[in-house]
Amino acid sequence: MTIQGQQGLWTTIPAGKIQYVLFGGKPNLDVSMPKVTPRHLFELSFNNKKGEQPFDMIYLANGLNWAPEYLLELTGETAGTLTLQGEVANDAEDIVNTSVNLVVGVPNFAYANRLAYLVDFLEVLMPFEYQQRRDFRQTSNALASFTAGSESPIEPELPMGSRNEDLYFLQPQNFSLPKGGRSIQSIFREKVDVAHIYECKLTDYNDNNQYYEQEFLFMPQVNKVFHTLRLENKTMQPWTTASILVAHDMGASERRPISQDLLKYTPPSGTTYVKLTEAVDVKVEQAERETSRQPGALTDKQRNSFDLVQVEGKIKVKNFKDKQLDLRIQRTIIGNLKKTSIDWQKEEVINPDNPRNRKTNVCWETPIKANSELEITYTYEIYVPSY
Repeated sequence: MTIQGQQGLWTTIPAGKIQYVLFGGKPNLDVSMPKVTPRHLFELSFNNKKGEQPFDMIYLANGLNWAPEYLLELTGETAGTLTLQGEVANDAEDIVNTSVNLVVGVPNFAYANRLAYLVDFLEVLMPFEYQQRRDFRQTSNALASFTAGSESPIEPELPMGSRNEDLYFLQPQNFSLPKGGRSIQSIFREKVDVAHIYECKLTDYNDNNQYYEQEFLFMPQVNKVFHTLRLENKTMQPWTTASILVAHDMGASERRPISQDLLKYTPPSGTTYVKLTEAVDVKVEQAERETSRQPGALTDKQRNSFDLVQVEGKIKVKNFKDKQLDLRIQRTIIGNLKKTSIDWQKEEVINPDNPRNRKTNVCWETPIKANSELEITYTYEIYVPSY
């Protein structure tokens, strides 16, 4: 903007720095503008003069997103029906009879929020605001899924999509949704096998302990037991991470909701666990005791002395239900594993904070009879600071 000030001098002010304007009289704020239909236009120039030219274009745009949601209907003790729906939001442009891709995986488009110079004229019009937005875009590159959903249900026995590197694409055809529209699309519905598991994650003991009890001391500590469903993906496509609503099919079109949890990404032939509720009729207690100690068994480079302690652990489980249950008890043990009364699954993990002792995730999977008790004992040895 160019204005004439005092003493007849003219001043040019960038439009982006104008904060207010003074008028000598009341301005007319009514502005009439012709109706303009927004269009996306590009002008192309070709090197040759052919009447027809091949032209392909690919671009990234925000505003077209989908969010998956699962519904698991329990139809029996070991059977259920899993349905995947997609919530679709289109704030980009009208979509009419278009083939789209629903991406299952973690797409990586680090610079998706940076405008291409072909369409970025903000620096010319508003240089100050452009600099602020450019700084924000350089530090905020999160990109949501930019695909949509299916217009009609896809039969589970049919091929649902294709794999490309680490991404899986569901590819519904003839999808239509106007800009600003919202839709819920059914993607697939299939039968699944269900196993009921009662699992408990035990509290880990401090690996800097110097002292262990000489006898088992079962504290009134609450170890939560969860009624969990184990699902195996026997389909040809992965299950993406999404919320899952579990309901009991009562028949006659009646469903009773039980819980809502997160179904984690599960590849074909993979297994996943979905929590239902806390099982108040199953009690789990644990305690440990020291059985022997070898003073000064180890001295490190800093001349710190450590005792080698033999530890015995005990887990007590009581089932108050009138049916047999399948248990899955997990715990992380710091130390070298020795024996267990019930076979355990072992997964050793890196323990950089304590190189003297191993760190192992263990898991006991075993049944427990109705209205009965179960006892698990195990032993390990651990280096602890000397007294």
